[in-house]
Amino acid sequence: MKKTFLIVVMTMFSYVLMNAQSHGAMKFAGPSTFGVAAMDAWQDNESDTILFLMNSVSDADITIPAMYYKAMQLTIPSFTIHGATFSMDYTTRNATFDEQTFEETIVVDGEEKQIKGTSFSAFYNHAEKVFTLQMVISYGKMPFPVTYSIQAEYVSPETGIYDVRSQKEDVRGNKNYDLNGSRIDAIPSGKIIIQGGKKILMR
Repeated sequence: MKKTFLIVVMTMFSYVLMNAQSHGAMKFAGPSTFGVAAMDAWQDNESDTILFLMNSVSDADITIPAMYYKAMQLTIPSFTIHGATFSMDYTTRNATFDEQTFEETIVVDGEEKQIKGTSFSAFYNHAEKVFTLQMVISYGKMPFPVTYSIQAEYVSPETGIYDVRSQKEDVRGNKNYDLNGSRIDAIPSGKIIIQGGKKILMR
């Protein structure tokens, strides 16, 4: 009985891993917020894109987009968190990244810069195809750490369509966006737009 259970579990592990690797990196897009908590200075972004690549049934690489901080006229380049560990629920296929730290090195204009994550956690909801992430990082010689959070929807490689759902309804409200996540003022007839986090066909 024990041996049969072990075989079933290993088969499930193999299936999940093979299925994830055959699809390559999953792309997620949605609204994000980042800033310096010590200065209470925050910036909302309408849409960022992150990549989630499973390496095994317990670790993944997560690529974070470049962050342009307007208040400081500073850009933190895109970087990849390698080997972020998670636990998977094989019933729901949800993945939980418990609180952890990381260190990465990137090269900017020929100079190596360190990115240290002093706090990182994430959660992938398979049923809703939503990936949420929160982290606090220090970059190079920046005097203060930067806090970054995102709630992103899965982007289909076939259609490129995703829902933009807001973490703060008072910020996003019922504004209209195209399927690339860009805000639009004029509502085009016969087009699919995103309004209030839902796709709507305008007639």
